[in-house]
Amino acid sequence: MGKEKQTILLRILAITLLLPFSAMAQSAPSGPMTLPTRDTHQNVSIVADPYISASRYGEQFGKKSLYDAGIIAINVYFRNDNDAPIRLNLGTIDLTISLPGVARQQLDPLSPAEVADRTLLTADASPHLPRWPISFPGSVSGKSKAWNKMAAALQTVVLSTDILPPHATTHGFLFFDLNHDFDAIRHAHLYIPDLSFMTNHKALFFFDIDLAAAQDK
Repeated sequence: MGKEKQTILLRILAITLLLPFSAMAQSAPSGPMTLPTRDTHQNVSIVADPYISASRYGEQFGKKSLYDAGIIAINVYFRNDNDAPIRLNLGTIDLTISLPGVARQQLDPLSPAEVADRTLLTADASPHLPRWPISFPGSVSGKSKAWNKMAAALQTVVLSTDILPPHATTHGFLFFDLNHDFDAIRHAHLYIPDLSFMTNHKALFFFDIDLAAAQDK
């Protein structure tokens, strides 16, 4: 075989071997920062990824499902492309729900302890709870081993940092009690109003993330 033909065959072989990898690259799932449920300005992007389907809860949180308790988990990603760190006030975040014909509701995030309470009490809760507003008994007295285990696990994934480092992406979960009405998330906005640069304390404009385009996965 001539050298020229050998070179051509080697090129064809190389192209053939690369094709599957190209196809994989084109069909690979896009990252969370590309989701449509986002708000971006001042070199900061915040993306919300609500867990709507039951299967996602099993993968992330185990068999005792938050989904069965009517609690939605929202994985929130923060991308700070500024040169300075940003401070986030976690205490001002809320989920605003505007269902047609129903008074607007503003829900505060649940703590890991509150999520454990609601999840482990689900079996004893009434199946005919009112749709809105949401109310629930207080914390369980005498915490069980299962309660402590769940609360500890949730504490490792809940959004807890109030610092967004420069040129970095951070994320964590927020939990809200939707009282099993997961369709309501498509009528909701995640409101994050209080952020400021740590170097000069200059406030950023608020972030308001429309969750209407939330995706089932």
